[in-house]
Amino acid sequence: MADAQFLIVRNLSCAISRQTILSDIQLFVPKGKIVSIIGPNGAGKTTLMECISGLLPHSGSVEIDGSSIASDLRWQHIFYQPDQILPYPDHGVYATLSFFRSMFLVSQPRLNEIIERLRLQNVLSKCVKELSRGYQKRLLIAIALISKAPILLLDEPFEGLDIKQTKEVVNILLEEREKGRTLLLSIHQIIDAQRIADLFLLLSEGKVLGSGTLAQLQEQSGLQTGNLEDVFVALT
Repeated sequence: MADAQFLIVRNLSCAISRQTILSDIQLFVPKGKIVSIIGPNGAGKTTLMECISGLLPHSGSVEIDGSSIASDLRWQHIFYQPDQILPYPDHGVYATLSFFRSMFLVSQPRLNEIIERLRLQNVLSKCVKELSRGYQKRLLIAIALISKAPILLLDEPFEGLDIKQTKEVVNILLEEREKGRTLLLSIHQIIDAQRIADLFLLLSEGKVLGSGTLAQLQEQSGLQTGNLEDVFVALT
C-alpha cells in the first residue's frame, strides 16, 4: 500500500455480551481511496464500521492523519451512514435534507446539486417513511454527501437500488473520491465491490482474511490471476 496512510485501524477487537465479534483488525487506508469491506452476513462488517466511527466500545486504536482519535471525537472526522435507519421518518424529504444542510452549514447550491445527482426531485414533498426502498437509500446517501466529513462510512450503499441506480451512485461516490474524500463501504455483493473500490478488506467470522488491492489479494491467496470472488474463496 501507499506509504502515507490517512486512516489507520490498529489491533481493533470488539466483544458484545462476552461474545467476540471482531478480532485484531488491521486497516491502512491512504487519503482519497475507496475501501470495500466484504464478507457474508455475520462477518462483522457493520460492527467494524460502528467501532471505527466510535459508536461501539472496542480495544485498539483509530488514527486519522497521524493522530489517534478518541471514540467521542471521531464525529469531527467521520460520518457514518447505517443501513435502513431512517432519520425523521414522519417528516418530509425536503425538510429533512434542509435540516441536515443547516446542521452541516452547507450551501443551498450544494444541496440542490446533491438532490439533482441522486434524482430526488420527484419525492421532495413526500414523507420519508413513504419512500420506496430505493428512494430511502438515495436519501441516506444524500445525507452522507451533505456532511463535510473527510471520511464517509456507508453501510450497504447499493442495497435496494436497481442496476441503473447502482451505476449512478457508483459514479457519484467516485466523484467524491476524486474530491479527496476517503470512503469505507460495507458491501456484500462482490461484483459491486470490485466495480468501485481501490482497496479491499475481506472479513469472515470477525477476522481479516486478506486486505489490499486485488493484485495484493491474489498474491496473499496464492493465485496468479482471478477475480475478487476467486480470491475470497481461496482465502476461506
